[in-house]
Amino acid sequence: MRVLCNFRSAVDTLPRPVARQLSKHHRLCPYPTTPPDRPLAAPRAVRAPGIRCGQHSNPNHMNPTKPRLLPRATVAALLLSSAVLASAQTTAPEKKEDVITLPTFTITEEPVNPYVSKQALSSSRVAMDIQDIPQTISVVTADFMQDSMSFRMLDAAKYVTPVTESTLPTGGDRYTIRGFQVSHEFVDGMEISGADGYSASMMSYNIERIEVIKGPNAILVPGGAAGGQMNPITKSPIMKDQASYTLELAQYKGNAFSFDVNRVVSADKGIAARVVGAVWKNDGYSKNYFRDGFMLAPSISIQLSPAHKLTFKGEMMRNQETNGVFLPIDPSVGSDDYAIIAKGLPRDWSFGNESDRRDRETERLTMELLSELGEHVSSRLQLTGNHVVREDQGTTSGSIAGITITRNPTTGKYEPGKVWSVDQTGAVAIPSVTNVALPDPSTYVYGRTAGSDHLYYNELHLRNDYAIKFEGEGWKSTTITGLAANAVKTHWKSFPAYNRGNVANNNLAGITYPDWSFAQPSVPANGQNRKAKQHDYQFFVFENLSLLQDKLIVSGGVSRFQGELTRVDTTGIQPTPFPSYSLADTAKSYGVVVKPTKEISLFYSHNTSGGTMPGSLSAGNVAPTFRASVGDQDEYGIKTSFLDGKLTASFAWFDITSSNYAVPNSEYYVLIAQGNLAAANALQNPLYLDLTSKGWEFEGSYTATKNLTLIGNYTDYKMRQPTGVRLRGVSDTSYGFYADYRFSEGSLAGFGVNVGVDYRSDLVGENVNAFTTTKPLAGGVLVPQQPSFKIAPRTIVNLGFTYRAKDWTARLQVNNALDKDYILGGINRNSMMVGDPVNLKFSVTYKH
Repeated sequence: MRVLCNFRSAVDTLPRPVARQLSKHHRLCPYPTTPPDRPLAAPRAVRAPGIRCGQHSNPNHMNPTKPRLLPRATVAALLLSSAVLASAQTTAPEKKEDVITLPTFTITEEPVNPYVSKQALSSSRVAMDIQDIPQTISVVTADFMQDSMSFRMLDAAKYVTPVTESTLPTGGDRYTIRGFQVSHEFVDGMEISGADGYSASMMSYNIERIEVIKGPNAILVPGGAAGGQMNPITKSPIMKDQASYTLELAQYKGNAFSFDVNRVVSADKGIAARVVGAVWKNDGYSKNYFRDGFMLAPSISIQLSPAHKLTFKGEMMRNQETNGVFLPIDPSVGSDDYAIIAKGLPRDWSFGNESDRRDRETERLTMELLSELGEHVSSRLQLTGNHVVREDQGTTSGSIAGITITRNPTTGKYEPGKVWSVDQTGAVAIPSVTNVALPDPSTYVYGRTAGSDHLYYNELHLRNDYAIKFEGEGWKSTTITGLAANAVKTHWKSFPAYNRGNVANNNLAGITYPDWSFAQPSVPANGQNRKAKQHDYQFFVFENLSLLQDKLIVSGGVSRFQGELTRVDTTGIQPTPFPSYSLADTAKSYGVVVKPTKEISLFYSHNTSGGTMPGSLSAGNVAPTFRASVGDQDEYGIKTSFLDGKLTASFAWFDITSSNYAVPNSEYYVLIAQGNLAAANALQNPLYLDLTSKGWEFEGSYTATKNLTLIGNYTDYKMRQPTGVRLRGVSDTSYGFYADYRFSEGSLAGFGVNVGVDYRSDLVGENVNAFTTTKPLAGGVLVPQQPSFKIAPRTIVNLGFTYRAKDWTARLQVNNALDKDYILGGINRNSMMVGDPVNLKFSVTYKH
């Protein structure tokens, strides 16, 4: 190998044309290499055709898979030729060009801690150092998800970055970022099944990492939620034989068996394959709760040439799950009170059984081609097709009959035991009140009214991105440009509501579960059986310019997003032509990073979301009510990374404004649950709100020693309507903390302990945006309605124990170790979900 190194030095002295031909002929690799456990041929420095890079003590030297030493006579002749050619030059040889490391569309870092990542893709679609991005982006690694025994993405992310529970803790990944709810399914940089077609909670088995974008992002998520987005990135084959098998057992929700097997099929041809799979079967804490399903995700990567890598990924998932277990709160709870479950109901009660469920099905196939198109350009071509089924039926909630919720017109609050009315026949509104005794809990009668919704999606997604890099003395320029396109066909069937029968509080043991008898949805002309198609596309360009030896980084981009949603089955429907929704909007992003030292980054950014496309349920509304939501964010902050990345911290202050933010109308669903369909249909649903979210947040990690890792976050902000009214499901303050200690010496070597603390301040339980009167009260004032109840703050402590041997890892997790009695989340007064009590979880993993 020393001969080859000498040959490389000799070639460096040659005139460039001669050196280029010799390098090409003898397959020299003048570029940095990648450890064998990294993804195959992640685009980096450009290589000459036919070159395969390997490991070597000097990354600028060649190390083929099977080294071949050149004959000594050949080497001597080459060295002599190089000396003659060099001395024959009448002018000085040209300066050797610096190698340009191309931007990559995959992460290739080697983190100092398996729980902490320094790079992210989600800012501009290429890998960038997080410290160089003028926006808060957080990363949750696969190791952390596994070691924290996280059931959902949120369960792990809440320790890393400020994200909190939203209104639907089961059924799908619904969470809150900076006050804004995110419900849709998003994976590998793509929105799957639109804004209202979220699938089951995405299982962690096939997730390599989760990148959490804080605030809008014009490049990755045009038209997305103003608060941000989780972007889970799925696993890919690697050039290393490895396998793991995990058995999980849990008291409530967490029984599963999973495997992850990767094999190098051909090292010479650069072919690797991977299969990830899991099967789960669970009972929950609440009566009749279940969650059963499986997933299978095969993938294969082929190195077509040194500059082209092709990857195919597939994923198939089936899941059946109870519709959450939702219970009504007691009528004695008013606007100033914290919710309690209706008196007389056991904490683990459910009004439903196994036929009240969500059925989810997803099949997805992705083709991805990564290419190096010369010395300055790399590209990614990604094509995905997917099919999604979402079938929901029944309910596990019950509404208390005979309870009337009214609000004091002068305060906007619900006061238990008082029924308010308003005389608005004159110039001013005149309120009056009647005192009504609350019923005894033994007399409560619960109604069970629900409908059924089925959604079917067939989709195609295209991503074609190009990264162009140039650099000179003291500066670097990276330009990312490309397009994205989506085509969706949707079929929505909404079955009319059906009453399953009443249940008396004094006879809960007599509950029966007659089969749901849903009538078929109406014919297409009447709107509850619709077929629609949607297409949208995006063109974008983003520039990242580094100056003054990376001390000043300026970035900015613009994204043009257009789309249309139209009804397909329009026969016999009036008016003609049938109304459709069109959207064309431009979103922008710009920011600056100043680095007084390489460890400290000061940043500012402004990002906009652009207009959102309507959800598929809006297709074919005779009177279109959709309004495009637009959000923008200003963010200031500081990011630090000390001790070679062992100590990281970021502080950010943000100010988000959003117009026409669509939220469900809580009163609408209350009336539906009561069977009052006429009154429900008279209400606006969804509500379109103008909101502001302003505050600050902190994130940090510290690898104190090889044994101790600390991770934590804290946020404090206010999310308000222009009237000052709070939005449901949004806490003003939250924090998460996680500590992991591993013994490496002595009799406890191999053992470890971890503790996680999750806090959320109080929140309100409903969305309201109306005033108490349509005419002003005396004095000329209009009073906004207030939510009719609150949910108490809670602190949850999880405790874990581990034992790690050479090939085995055993984990024991005690969730809610202090047995906190709390409400996890909910939708309205009829639909609250209690948190699980102490929940023991155990897993054992074998790796080889």
